[in-house]
Formats: sequence, C-alpha cells, structure tokens
Amino acid sequence: MERNILLAIFAAALVTALMRTVPILLLSRFRLAPVVQQWLSFIPSAIMAAIITAELVGKPALTSSGVSISLLAAIAATVAGIVTRSLFATVIVGMVAFAGLSYALA
Repeated sequence: MERNILLAIFAAALVTALMRTVPILLLSRFRLAPVVQQWLSFIPSAIMAAIITAELVGKPALTSSGVSISLLAAIAATVAGIVTRSLFATVIVGMVAFAGLSYALA
C-alpha cells in the first residue's frame, strides 16, 4: 500500500513538472509576435484577479459584526501594489493584513 502511494506521488510530481516545463521549452524555440507577447503579459494579472475575486465573492471571511476581513485585506494589498508596483510586496501585505485583521477583529 505504501509503495502505491509513493508511486502516485511520484507520478503526480512528474506530470506537474512536465506540464510546466514542456510549454516553456517549446515556446522558447520560437520568436513570438509582439502582439502575442503583450497578450501573454496579462496572464499573471488575470490569474491574480480571479483568485482575489473568488475569495471576495465566494466565501469571504466575516467578523461577527459583518465586516469583511477579506475585503479589508484586499484593499490593503491593492494600496501596497499601487505604491510598490511589486507582486511580492502585494502578496505579503495581503497575507499579513488578513492574518492581522483576523486576529484583531475575530
């Protein structure tokens, strides 16, 4: 039984690694048109927006008085993103704000 679990984990890791590396290896051999490069540059922002929207709309963390901790943390992260122009800083500020607000308001 334990051997089957280890094989399943290895297979899942291999499939994940291949799914991430094969497109990069194939696309690195071609010169993409500037329009395609510009379109591809919007993908990280679109993914981030989808994750945030799903959290805010789907099942937001609320205090007992009904204040949305998720929305307050998203506002803090947005301000940090505008000020720093850094995805890393935006994510860190959002996580710290969510954790801090959850602790302070809950």
